[in-house]
Amino acid sequence: MAGDNTIRLIHTSDTHLGDDWRSDLAEAAFARVIDSVAQFDADALLVVGDVFDHARVPDRVLEFYLAQIARIDRPVVTLPGNHDLYHEESLYLRDPFQRVPPNFHLLTGSAGQTISFPELGLDVWGRAMTQHNPEFRPLENMPAGSDDRWLVALAHGHFHFPEDTDLRSSPIQEREVMEASCHYLALGHWERHCEVSRGDTSAFYSGSPLGSSPRSGHIGVNVVELDKISGVTVTQAIVPLEGPLSLAPDAAAVAAGREET
Repeated sequence: MAGDNTIRLIHTSDTHLGDDWRSDLAEAAFARVIDSVAQFDADALLVVGDVFDHARVPDRVLEFYLAQIARIDRPVVTLPGNHDLYHEESLYLRDPFQRVPPNFHLLTGSAGQTISFPELGLDVWGRAMTQHNPEFRPLENMPAGSDDRWLVALAHGHFHFPEDTDLRSSPIQEREVMEASCHYLALGHWERHCEVSRGDTSAFYSGSPLGSSPRSGHIGVNVVELDKISGVTVTQAIVPLEGPLSLAPDAAAVAAGREET
């Protein structure tokens, strides 16, 4: 098992900031995601694609995203998805992204890119999506893992179950997950929380903050523990959208668990 330390990550995706019909709610949900990073004493935040709803969102929405990231002192790794593709006209090249907080990290390599955090013993890998079609393979070119570092892969795409007959855009096949070299595969593209682990690979969709929560007026995030003894543990935490950040019972148990370690 990699790493001599325990790492805690918050995994979210599909925040769809700038949504044309519920933009205020999407912003409130993402602000709560940011709050959860401190609440759970996480070491980093992973945002796995479709951060923004479309390429036409105004600069104010981009500035909101960066301002929220600046509220915390933990690394935030962002992967572009099919709603916010990374290409020559990408919104990630607009003026607000010329002035980013120091903890903002963007995966831009279309063939794959690794961002290393030596202080955490953590490597984060992902492929920036330049086009959303069946030819784009989110897990292609994943590097080999290391014996002394955690490898977390970010991928935005559609997982194919055995009964799926049509090849979808940005496909992720069972075999690819089973053979993946990462310790945790953080997935985006689906609104719902879902586990698709295969073989020794722990793989989860976080779902969107609003769409993944089973409770009205709450958001859901994945809390990911990487531990050299117990391995990878993933818990969906449910956090109220408004009011004081009192946690639902299952989320409270996650927060308490970090204090005991």
